Amino acid sequence: MSNTENVSIASIRDKFVGVLSGLSLGGGLDAATKSLLTQAHRDFPVLVIRDQSLDPDSFMSFGDLFGTFEIDHHVAQYQDKKHREIVYLTNRDAKGNPDPGSAERGAAWHADSTFKANPCAHTVLYAMKMPRQGAGTLFADMHRAYETLPNTLKAAIEGRDAKHKFGAGPADGGIIPMTDEQEEMHPPVVHPMTQIHPATGRKALNINPLHVYGIVGVPQAEAEPLLHALFAHALNPEFQYQHDYMVGDLVIWDQRCLWHKAEANYSMDEYRLLMRAKISAVAPSDTL
Repeated sequence: MSNTENVSIASIRDKFVGVLSGLSLGGGLDAATKSLLTQAHRDFPVLVIRDQSLDPDSFMSFGDLFGTFEIDHHVAQYQDKKHREIVYLTNRDAKGNPDPGSAERGAAWHADSTFKANPCAHTVLYAMKMPRQGAGTLFADMHRAYETLPNTLKAAIEGRDAKHKFGAGPADGGIIPMTDEQEEMHPPVVHPMTQIHPATGRKALNINPLHVYGIVGVPQAEAEPLLHALFAHALNPEFQYQHDYMVGDLVIWDQRCLWHKAEANYSMDEYRLLMRAKISAVAPSDTL
C-alpha cells in the first residue's frame, strides 16, 4: 500500500495555506509521496505537515525533494554537528540556560536570505519542543500584496531593483549581528522589486522591511517613503496567517512569495526547539 493512501489536505487559506495529515515521512519517501508533496507545495506556499517524527537524516531527506540546501555562515554556532545545513532554533544557550535574546531572532518581517546574491527558495521548520503559546510563525502573502497594489504603486516599481543588505532595512531587531568577517562575506546586493513565480506565473512583491534599504536609481529621499508605503500595504491583516505549532509539525514555505516573522511572545520557562533548513535552489524542473 502506498504511503499516501490515508492522506488528507485541508485548505486553510485558498492558494496560501494547506495542512496535510495522515502521512509519515520518517521511513523515507517513495515516488507517490514525492509527487504528492511537490504538488501540495505548488498549491500552497505554506504547507503544514502534521504528526511527524524526524531525525536530522529524515529531515534532510525531505528537504532534498525541493532543491539544494543553503548553508548559513552567520549562524555557525547553531548548526547541527553532522549536517551544517540544519540550524537549531532554540531559546537556550550553550549551557542549557534560558536565553531571553533568542526570542527576538526572526521577530521582524522578512524573507530569508534576500541579502544574498542567490536567495533561498524555501525554508523548512520542524517543531521538536514548543511552548504552550506565543511561539508561532506569522506569514504574509506577497502575491496578494502585489495583486492588490494601487496602480500608481505598481507603476512606481515596475522594472526597478531594490537594494538589499543584512538587517539594513527599517524593521527593528530580528537578527543575530554579524562579525566583521561575516559582513565582508555579505556585501549589498540588488534584486528586482517584483518577481514571477516559476510554477504559478503569479507576480509577487520581492522586497521586505528587514533587508531592503533603497531602490536603484532613486534618491533615498524618494525611495524611503515609497518603500514604507509598500511595506504598509503588504502587512494588511487580510494577507496574513499565523501558525501555532504542535510538536511534530513540519512546515515548508515558499520564500519567493511570502514574508514571515516569529511571534516571540512565550515564557522563557518553557523550552523551544526547532530544526530549520533553507533550500537555495529549486529542483531542475524549476517548477517547485
